Amino acid sequence: MKKYRQNVEPSPGSYAKIGRLSMPVAKAIRRKAAYIYIDENHLQHIFINHCKELSALGFDALTFVKLVVTNYNRIYRGAGNSLLLVIYNGNPKVTAIELNIALKKGFYEVKTATVMSKIFLQKKELLWPKQPRQC
Repeated sequence: MKKYRQNVEPSPGSYAKIGRLSMPVAKAIRRKAAYIYIDENHLQHIFINHCKELSALGFDALTFVKLVVTNYNRIYRGAGNSLLLVIYNGNPKVTAIELNIALKKGFYEVKTATVMSKIFLQKKELLWPKQPRQC
């Protein structure tokens, strides 16, 4: 009988739980549903490398990441085996986070978060668009 790895909680203090890739979305993109975490090193990376963009929007790094995880409406295939969660609203710029797939650890890990040109996404494979609500 095949054993399935349970979602694992990372050690306290080193990671912050940000959200979850839900079962319906995970099924649609043929991935595993699991929690999304960010560690202190990646949070520092976002702060150091993207602080101007985030400050212009009025966010700190952690709030920005939580915003994207809570409100993403598209998922693209990222570099290698990563995923890009994107808030797309028709503007020339989109907000996005890149997730590393750390399923051996039992969760997804935020690698980076940024504001990027939607032109960058034209070369990426769209895995999941959130469908508008039907009235």
